[in-house]
Amino acid sequence: MDIITRTRAVIFDFNGTLSDDEPVLQRVFSEIFMAYLGWRMPAAEYYARFAGRSDREIVQLAVKERAGSLEDNGPLVDRLLALRRERYLQLVEETSPILPDTEALVAAIADAGHALAIVTGAERADVDFVLSHSSIGHHFGVVVAAEDVASGKPHPEGFLAAAGRLGVEPHETVVLEDSLAGVRAALAAGMRCIAVTGTHGAETLASEGVQTVDVLSPALTGLL
Repeated sequence: MDIITRTRAVIFDFNGTLSDDEPVLQRVFSEIFMAYLGWRMPAAEYYARFAGRSDREIVQLAVKERAGSLEDNGPLVDRLLALRRERYLQLVEETSPILPDTEALVAAIADAGHALAIVTGAERADVDFVLSHSSIGHHFGVVVAAEDVASGKPHPEGFLAAAGRLGVEPHETVVLEDSLAGVRAALAAGMRCIAVTGTHGAETLASEGVQTVDVLSPALTGLL
């Protein structure tokens, strides 16, 4: 029995899962942190400490550690977020970060009549922009973005909100994730989770008790 016939809904994380863009985000954050904080963020540190957090959380953490009190640097946080958004949109407009096999997986799930949603720490503008430049954006009836929750991953709020809006129970839902924070949020919500490697290795992800895959493709529907 496959993933589609055992579930009523599939929820995708966005950055690093539906959108193969964690390298893009790492590049953008590194550029702006170097320019404004004088800090060249190593790629390994980005993936170990920042991937899976919301954009605002990433910027706030970097500013707090490198520039001091957030109360004194609120305008700087807002400036860096605006720059991050501008640079990210420039880069993903050049090349869509949604891979063809991922688009095929989304289409297969939708064709089977199952609900689709996105739960992400990204800002809605990023998600809308990328989806508008893809062939599968119309399949996602629900998007829960950073602006829609009080607590980001690993808190389960976003996943529970998406299930409620889709009208499904958590145990009827499969989550596709790439980050430890996202995996933990999905499990805390009472959902099944499949983790795609890239942001973290298979061993790290599997230590959370979830099944892992190397890529997203239509073959994923036969895993369960």
